[in-house]
Amino acid sequence: MKTPLSVGQTWALALHLLILLCCLGRLNALHDPPSPEPKSQSLESSQAKGQADNSNSSGPPIEILSDTRGVNFDPYLQKVLHDVRQNWYGLIPEAARPPESRKGRLSIEFAILRNGDVKDLKLVESSGDVQLDRAAWGGITASSPLPPLPMEFGGSSLSLRFRFFYNSDRSPVTGWIQSPKSSVAVSISPPDNLEVPIGGSGIVIVTVTGTTNKAVMWRITGLGCSRSACGKMQGDLYIAPQALPRPASVTLTAIAEADPTATASIAVNLIAAKSTK
Repeated sequence: MKTPLSVGQTWALALHLLILLCCLGRLNALHDPPSPEPKSQSLESSQAKGQADNSNSSGPPIEILSDTRGVNFDPYLQKVLHDVRQNWYGLIPEAARPPESRKGRLSIEFAILRNGDVKDLKLVESSGDVQLDRAAWGGITASSPLPPLPMEFGGSSLSLRFRFFYNSDRSPVTGWIQSPKSSVAVSISPPDNLEVPIGGSGIVIVTVTGTTNKAVMWRITGLGCSRSACGKMQGDLYIAPQALPRPASVTLTAIAEADPTATASIAVNLIAAKSTK
């Protein structure tokens, strides 16, 4: 016949069981697999840090979708962002600028091959406006080839998602995220209309203040022409086209690289070349 356990023995046994269960719990925790580390990186521009996007398309302007294999892509993405942004700004339609300031946001996914070639573009979220979508798409295709992928990256390609914002809370006009109060200003000399003969040229001097980055991007538009038929800029020199558009005038717009909301424009009247007879 078994002797019943005393109260002291019962408490001692319960304490031993509790210690055993705690030890087993710790052993199980040691063997549990760790939470997987995210394989993607994202790049926020220096102006974007600390600011939130409350729209349905929240997220950084650039997101890496493929395995980075431990490589820090931030320096590389800064170059990619610069190239795409330069080309995008030059294609943004007038409808997205004041006074209409059409709004929209969209996302495009694409891959960069090791040599920098762009492939497999896919519009994964449309702005609902063909003009806005086309400008963003063109900003990427016009940037190909991009810089080659970093040497330390062993993959054959890098998949990215780009987000573009037009006149949203994330950007006052066309940028990724710009400061709401910018001190950047652009002015053009001469400020009055410029007259240039067909095939000729005229000097247009641009001054950028409020930033150490004095670079500008040019946009040349005209009711009777498009692209190279409106002429081109070479530094401070505007070179008129060989054929006279109708109407015979174009508008030169300088856009500050430091802040694309800072612009200045000048009208150019194109005239027939004077006869040498």
